[in-house]
Amino acid sequence: MQRATDRIPVRADVVVIGGGVPGASTAYHLASAGVDVVLLERGSIGGGATAAAVGVLSPPLRQPFHETVHSRGRDEAVRLWQFAEESIQGLAELLTSRGWAEEAGLDLSGGYVLAEAHTNHQVKNSYTALAENGFEVDWVTSDDVQRLCGGQGFAGGYRIEGGGSLDPRATTKVLMRAACEAGARIVEDVDVIGTEANKTGVVCRADNAEVLCDAVVYATHIDSGIFSDFLRQEIVPIRGQGFSSAPVAKAFKGSFSTHWKLNVWRQSAAGRILMSGWRHDAWDRAYRKVEPAVDARLQGDIHRWFDSCFPASAPLDVKDRWSGVFGWTADFLPMVGAVPGSSQEYVISAFGGGGVPFAFECGRSIAHDIIGRGPIEGGEIFSPARFSRA
Repeated sequence: MQRATDRIPVRADVVVIGGGVPGASTAYHLASAGVDVVLLERGSIGGGATAAAVGVLSPPLRQPFHETVHSRGRDEAVRLWQFAEESIQGLAELLTSRGWAEEAGLDLSGGYVLAEAHTNHQVKNSYTALAENGFEVDWVTSDDVQRLCGGQGFAGGYRIEGGGSLDPRATTKVLMRAACEAGARIVEDVDVIGTEANKTGVVCRADNAEVLCDAVVYATHIDSGIFSDFLRQEIVPIRGQGFSSAPVAKAFKGSFSTHWKLNVWRQSAAGRILMSGWRHDAWDRAYRKVEPAVDARLQGDIHRWFDSCFPASAPLDVKDRWSGVFGWTADFLPMVGAVPGSSQEYVISAFGGGGVPFAFECGRSIAHDIIGRGPIEGGEIFSPARFSRA
């Protein structure tokens, strides 16, 4: 990987802006298709919002499955879930085939969605809808949850076969390694300050240098709005909170979340608990906040919730607290595809802090679109054109 002090190329087929999982996936799939791609990252690979993600690798959408069926229809709801499953499988196959699974912290021992007393009805409805549509899910009782991880106060939940977790930062780094091996050029510590489309292509301006390309991909989060008025209007920043603990006895395998992914957590191979959540209880302090800032009150809520639900692991010795800003859309789904009104600008963004299950396949969809094959099956659901007012 190049540093900004090295020569930034003056020409490329495609420039990808942003070095998180979505950008890494896009660069990998483009380079694998023979495209001359350059990725520009403002900081370091796997930093930013990616570093603030917990690493839940399970298909649950922000909207429970039965509600997705109701709002979008059965066919589209099923395709969304399948898309996430295929994305997880594709990423896992790449990591495993290259011998990078352990380095990426890949754990496919299952994804669990747990029901609290006030969400039991919703979680059961979601489980029933998934089972009726042929997905591999198993109901777990409250006793099962207690035996599984020492959880108390849960009404039950369900386990998603093929779900799990990984380390987002480490995964991004190995994806970038795969992209470089395929021919991508990566430049870190370079701040792209603007883009301009003209008859010859798109000019990306960064660090007193310009890169001319045929197409540009905005693989940033809220920063996508710097380059497009449309994206600035449609991607809403939400500030999240997270923490990690000192190592504790192994209690969790796979990934865990509650209804609507309001709380998500996993345990690393080293025994650390990583958790994020409760932003629903602090919309006034999280909604449209564009700068990360640790919220002591919300951090306390997350910490107390965990200690009360998992007394065998409590009290947690929290070693690190952090904040991250994620982009959201009105329908809780990411934007992946051509920016409306432009044939040269693409976006892969607005994953709402839950991008890992979708990002690998979304990167493949963008690559297919750019090389003229159109988005892959299911990728059209994420098209930014769904928000176009034209």
